[in-house]
Amino acid sequence: MSGPPDLTMSTIKMVISLVVVLGVIWGLYRVAKKALPMTPSGGKGRMIQILESQYLGMKKSVAMVQVPGAVLVLGVSPDKINLLMQIDNPDIIQGISARSGQKRAVVSFKEQLRRMTHAKADRTAAAPRGPVTE
Repeated sequence: MSGPPDLTMSTIKMVISLVVVLGVIWGLYRVAKKALPMTPSGGKGRMIQILESQYLGMKKSVAMVQVPGAVLVLGVSPDKINLLMQIDNPDIIQGISARSGQKRAVVSFKEQLRRMTHAKADRTAAAPRGPVTE
């Protein structure tokens, strides 16, 4: 009979296998990122740009779309798109384009997670624990 299995060697093999698999995934990601550059739908140089989109409810939103010569405000639902307003005034279009052209601050996942955990910790600390006795 053989002795008990060697857990140390099994653990080392498992960790090495995990590192190899994660390395292959990371390598494929880097290759795909270079080979398939992704541009946002409202990218520069396009004739149609999505300036802003606001979620309203279950699968419903309002979108502001710039087309040559006009800005369209559209109501978007799963089954149809309705034109809510068309803006043709060049001064208003220029103001809207300038405002939407401003870069939004991109918050990293790490920063968002830190904010959420601190907010939850603050709420937990503020909540009373147990019955209050005087």
